Amino acid sequence: MRTGVAASSAILTAAGLLAACVVVPPKQMGGADAQQPADSAVVKMIAGSLLPALYQGDLPCADCAGLRYSVDLRPDSVYFMRTTYLGKGGPQGTSYDDIGRYSLSQDARTLTLQGGREPLSLYFENSVTLRVLDRSGQRIDSDLNYYLKNVPSYQPLEPRLAMRGMYSYMADAGRFRECRTQLDLPVAQSADNRALESAYGTARPQPGQPVMVSLQGRIAMQPKMEGEGLQPTLVVEKFEKVSPGESCQGAP
Repeated sequence: MRTGVAASSAILTAAGLLAACVVVPPKQMGGADAQQPADSAVVKMIAGSLLPALYQGDLPCADCAGLRYSVDLRPDSVYFMRTTYLGKGGPQGTSYDDIGRYSLSQDARTLTLQGGREPLSLYFENSVTLRVLDRSGQRIDSDLNYYLKNVPSYQPLEPRLAMRGMYSYMADAGRFRECRTQLDLPVAQSADNRALESAYGTARPQPGQPVMVSLQGRIAMQPKMEGEGLQPTLVVEKFEKVSPGESCQGAP
């Protein structure tokens, strides 16, 4: 007897997916367009063994030659996304970045990206192809391209955008927990970091206690403070303000 995935509609953890046998319940089957069991490569991808992974594709655009979507799926249920206007029309060459968290449908076939923009749904055709769905989560009936393909040579996106989060400073090092993704990032000692440190020192209730801050920043891959390798790091490009007494709960 085939069993369904025992999981909520919330984000599935890597451990849960690796332990689960992802199969569509019988009542969901039927018809040429019925949802099919997720193949092992898709399950491994969402479980994290094939992540991070970068998907890219040029989608239709009403007032330009195309919109290039780049989606960086990370193993901690976090995504980075960049949208770039192509060709003539529109703000050519302009890119807009977004960050957020993704959730997986019960049948392990559809990802929903929720960040600072309207939610985006992506359907796993297979481990190398994602299809963009419409706002209601249905397939788009069109001859135009609505597919994102896996980029074989992975290069992480380094999103640049406005961020809010809880900042703290201890032992000569700053850390920033971004509200939307809950990423806990070290803060680079460069750019406008000095203004952030100074404002925090004035606003903090007690040494080391987190305070809400707003800033323009970039999440860049930089060398670890200890050990070898690179890690996501917040580069504060423009500090804006501190908001004592606020928290990530309910933050826009």
